[in-house]
Amino acid sequence: MRIRKTYENEPETIQMAPLIDIVFLTLVFFMATTIYGVLESEIDITLPTAETSVPTTRSQGEIYINLKADGSIVVNNRAVSIAELQEVLNKVSQFFPGSSVIIRGDQNAVLGNAIRVLDCCRKANIQNVAFSAINEKQTQQRDLSPEASTPPTIGISPVEPQSNKQD
Repeated sequence: MRIRKTYENEPETIQMAPLIDIVFLTLVFFMATTIYGVLESEIDITLPTAETSVPTTRSQGEIYINLKADGSIVVNNRAVSIAELQEVLNKVSQFFPGSSVIIRGDQNAVLGNAIRVLDCCRKANIQNVAFSAINEKQTQQRDLSPEASTPPTIGISPVEPQSNKQD
């Protein structure tokens, strides 16, 4: 009796388990990058308007400091004291020399808190400090046409570093 060995070529199938793993890993990656890509900003802050504010892009080592109307200071969605803020700024200055600070102050925030934050920046040797504001022209255009759904551009009003010379 003759035994015949025939090999049938089975069609290759796509393995679903590795495919699902890759899809979930890609989903997690995009979710994580989206979360960390969000500006460190408080939603309940009403930014002041300025005619000269310009849109900017985010840079490495840049830190946003939010000053609320009630006087609290928020960094990275966490309320901090002046001492804690000083520690954070010292670390940022150490790991990212030449880094910048953007102060997002509520239009009703106390000026004294902004001065304390500027003092902390100077102590940490951070010279690149700017205040965040909404462009006044875009705010006026949005008010004139309420059907427009585009949000106003948030910009930066740079503050030039002052010399330490005393007369």
